[in-house]
Amino acid sequence: VEVHVEPWAPGVVEDEMGAVIDLRELIFRYRDEEQIDGAVLVGQLPVAWYEQEAFDTEERFPMDSYLQDRDAVWTDADEDGILDGHSPLELDIYTSRIDGSAEELREYFDRVDYYRNIGPLVEVRAFVFIDDPWAQRIDSQAEHLDQIYEDVLLMYEPADTSFANYCDVLTGDGAEFVFQGSHSDTTYLKIEHEGNVDTCYCSDVVDLAFRGSFFNLFNCSAARFTQEPNLAHAYLLDTGYGLAVVGSTKIGAIWDSRVFHRRLSEGRTWGRAYLDWYNEVGVKKDDWHLGIVLMGDPLLHLYPRSDAPRQVSELSSFQPSSPEYDDIMREIAR
Repeated sequence: VEVHVEPWAPGVVEDEMGAVIDLRELIFRYRDEEQIDGAVLVGQLPVAWYEQEAFDTEERFPMDSYLQDRDAVWTDADEDGILDGHSPLELDIYTSRIDGSAEELREYFDRVDYYRNIGPLVEVRAFVFIDDPWAQRIDSQAEHLDQIYEDVLLMYEPADTSFANYCDVLTGDGAEFVFQGSHSDTTYLKIEHEGNVDTCYCSDVVDLAFRGSFFNLFNCSAARFTQEPNLAHAYLLDTGYGLAVVGSTKIGAIWDSRVFHRRLSEGRTWGRAYLDWYNEVGVKKDDWHLGIVLMGDPLLHLYPRSDAPRQVSELSSFQPSSPEYDDIMREIAR
């Protein structure tokens, strides 16, 4: 894979949207000159914001589709610096974001190098956790994960989808790929069980050192990267195991994940699988999908199970330290 590194700073601009326009122009210049498939945005690079009325509310959210479609015409009818309309989309490239401290970035790229050159960081299986409100709607969207993993742990029966069971999996052997669906906000999950609601905060993800590398988050606003903390950042950078995340910056998530999972099972990279999914499914439903973003290295592959056997390697320096599980569980019990 040929990679181009470009230190970037905006020209003289009057507002953030001007900086986003400069960034978009740079990305597509590389598309023309170097035939790049996508761009990884490292650090606090400019953000395009969008506003719309959906789900009986006025939404304002960061989104990256603006950077991914060369020909789309975007409008700002009320001239408030926030986009509010666009022509039909057909994305040309993918973009992904990685933002954290210098130490977080160093450790993250060390993990990526380890995954590419040595092997998996956690148990080579998929974990599908679909909480009660979604159980009868999206449990089938785990389809095609069995083309990547011999072991797919499905957990969507209401009797099973408790916070304790969720934590048991991700603090035990874990799972390389996690597809989870539950109500949420940017900083927490809400997991319903037998009439009760347990809350899992970003701090719990970090303190319990959840063991997962790739996350498909069917969790509203979990990837709102402009807000700290956020769940996507916690899964990606703060546990010692994260590699790539797809999620939403607003109400919504990837609907019909079967398409995304199928592309991964066919050997597409994380970024290419997203691009194919968006142009096939995502473009059809702005209210759900315009906030979908990638975080992490979009050039990573998951490996179809017919490939050479993949054993979890000794993590040595990648092994995170964490407090005792029982003590933390007592502290966060709701």
